[in-house]
Amino acid sequence: MKIIHFTFLHSIIIASIMLCASGVSAQVASHPEATSPVPENPYLKHTDPWRWDVRTQIFLRAGFRYYSNSRATKNSSTEQTESIWWAMKDLEVIFPAVRQGGFYWSPNTDVEASLRAGDFKREQTQQRMFTKDSKAEYTLWRSDVEENVHQIHLIHISHIVTADTIFDHKKAQHLPWPKSWDKVATGFLSPVVDSVGAEVDADAADTIKTLLDFWVEKKDPKGIPQLDLVKFLTGKVIEHVQVRGPGAEFSKQSINRNSLQSQTSSTPFITGTAWGGFVVRPANVVARDGKGTKHDLATLLTAVLRSAGVPARTVLCVNRTDQDILERMVSMVEFAMYDPDRDITFWVPIDIDRLRLNGKRASQYKQWWNYFGTHDQLNDYVPIAYYFHPPASYRAYDLPALYGMRSSSRLPEYVIQSLLIDPQMSPITTTKKRLPNQP
Repeated sequence: MKIIHFTFLHSIIIASIMLCASGVSAQVASHPEATSPVPENPYLKHTDPWRWDVRTQIFLRAGFRYYSNSRATKNSSTEQTESIWWAMKDLEVIFPAVRQGGFYWSPNTDVEASLRAGDFKREQTQQRMFTKDSKAEYTLWRSDVEENVHQIHLIHISHIVTADTIFDHKKAQHLPWPKSWDKVATGFLSPVVDSVGAEVDADAADTIKTLLDFWVEKKDPKGIPQLDLVKFLTGKVIEHVQVRGPGAEFSKQSINRNSLQSQTSSTPFITGTAWGGFVVRPANVVARDGKGTKHDLATLLTAVLRSAGVPARTVLCVNRTDQDILERMVSMVEFAMYDPDRDITFWVPIDIDRLRLNGKRASQYKQWWNYFGTHDQLNDYVPIAYYFHPPASYRAYDLPALYGMRSSSRLPEYVIQSLLIDPQMSPITTTKKRLPNQP
């Protein structure tokens, strides 16, 4: 029996957004979870908060080998398949947990997580993990099961509150550059170019700096008021990048949602809402090419702001209201500002893709911009991660899929990876609201 070839199995991301709205009561503004942990400030206000329970399921399945089995009959053969397996021992998988930013905050630090291999739930250790520079949080699963498996199913449940925002541009315009940023903000000054799952060129930061110098005419960026600089650079990035094509790809897999209800089914298939992955490239590649997806638009702005000395991060969100499956994952950008009188740092959200669609340009940076700070639809944006791929020595397959894995044992060459993100709206109330016709 001779091995002919490996089938290249495209990695897939499956995201299904379901809203359990029936019976959801209005949010109570006085409830502790409805209040942002950010100290009160006159620049950024939150309204209409909504609480989300974010259930994420990760399905990892090894590929198949295709064999040609020659028969005795001349010029005839049969094709057979064989599953590829990998060792569970020393297997690590991580997935992000977003906590606090410009329009969202976590009501607690609880994360529920479990791991299943085959048809059984496995014992595993679970811990909170933080990246070295930004201290962005991840949940780490670690298994030491002495067993080879063909597929793994992980479940991750976290909680987040999102709110609409009102940004006072006139007041924030007078905030000075700080002498230094706090530890959290400093963590989002570097690296200038995030990997997004691909190897970053050695001169990536220089490429971004060259573009920045051209736009500010080689002036010191910090010689420009911070808010003016950020808006100006946002307009420049919009002008520079021609957004082409969707930011995701459909998967090629047919999926049956009903199997998700079975606790013993380890290979669920979900019909509809199937993505092939995030289409995103390193910011320096987008800077040189001038073309990209809406995700590339956000990653380039993040890189340019960091190069200018402004702490910034790309915030990946699920927009549950978008009817276009390929557009449901949104890339926001947040940047930090500092109030020396109150000694507080706060994050301002930028919906750069909506600004692009509204025709905003660098020459308009003195104007008030809707979707720059102020946004009346953010309570429908559920933040999931700051990175398309973990900034560590963890692996994903083909297109970036938020999670990462590694092992001391050899990992499969090809893996079908599926990600199901399921934000469930939950009321911020102290008492359960009685439903109609309920005693």
